[in-house]
Amino acid sequence: MNFFFGVNNKFFSSEIQIPLFQNRNFKKSSLKLFRCYPQKKRWVLQEIIDKKINDYFFILKNKDISNNEIYFLADNKIYDNFDGKKIKNYNNFSKTSPGFRANFKIYLDQGGFSSYQSEYPHSMISKKGSILSSVSSIANPEADKNFILIKNIYEDPIEENFKAYLVNYKTKKVEEQFEIKTNYTNCIELNNKLIKPEIFLVTAGYLGIPIYASIKDKFLSFEHTHPPHEYILSEDKFIKVRNLKEEINEIIY
Repeated sequence: MNFFFGVNNKFFSSEIQIPLFQNRNFKKSSLKLFRCYPQKKRWVLQEIIDKKINDYFFILKNKDISNNEIYFLADNKIYDNFDGKKIKNYNNFSKTSPGFRANFKIYLDQGGFSSYQSEYPHSMISKKGSILSSVSSIANPEADKNFILIKNIYEDPIEENFKAYLVNYKTKKVEEQFEIKTNYTNCIELNNKLIKPEIFLVTAGYLGIPIYASIKDKFLSFEHTHPPHEYILSEDKFIKVRNLKEEINEIIY
């Protein structure tokens, strides 16, 4: 099962287009669209009405989107399985290969837009750990502004603060430190001077999806990073990433 999310802040507006068909089966589904968000240590469930634009797509526009919400497809059986204590795998409709994705678009008022095919898999929401992301792999030092969006979804309805760091691997120093939240779409403005191969984005305690957005002359570039082992071709790539994380953890702790 996959979850979807957007962003709504002073920098960006967003739109999410969620399909009602699978990528290898174009038969339309009768599933409904739901939102979930944490409140007073419980998950709140709400069906989203009147956002189905035709038989094949739901579209959520900026006014429909909040940073603390997640969105997913389900049928009425969810009311029997939902208890507010933990997010569960409510159906397998969006468990496909290739992955079932929504189109996540961000845009600027009186400016450009960009999008990518996004999803947050259920397999991630029960795990804790750390993000390790190369800042220079996607961020643009020639842009007017660069941002990192970090979406965390955790299965429990918690709203906790945790740390994100920009770590210089060469100097073994923390260049900047940020406080971000669980079950939230966080937004960090990135100093262009820190867009270097030796700078890594690191989190402590929780996972998430880091997405980089660059603004240049009212135009946008928007893309997520891949896990660091996907950039390494050697057979011992998981060992290399583990060792790198251990070295960086010694810097931030």
